[in-house]
Amino acid sequence: MATMNKIMVGIDNEVIELTGADKEAFLADRKATADAQALLEAEYKAKQEARENAIKKLAEVAGLTKEELASIL
Repeated sequence: MATMNKIMVGIDNEVIELTGADKEAFLADRKATADAQALLEAEYKAKQEARENAIKKLAEVAGLTKEELASIL
C-alpha cells in the first residue's frame, strides 16, 4: 500500500497543498537541488584530498617539516 505524502507550501499568509504537476515539479526540483549539492560536496572532498596529497608529496620531496610547510602555505 503506497502512502501519499502531502506537500504544503506557504505563499504570503496562505498555506496550500501541492498536487498534480505542481507537486511533481516541486519534487523534481528538490531532487535536482539535492543531487547538485551532493556533486558539489564530492568535488570539494576530491579537491581537499588532492591538496593534502600534493602537500605530502612536497614535504617528502623537499624534506620539509609540518611547521615549514605551514609557514609556506
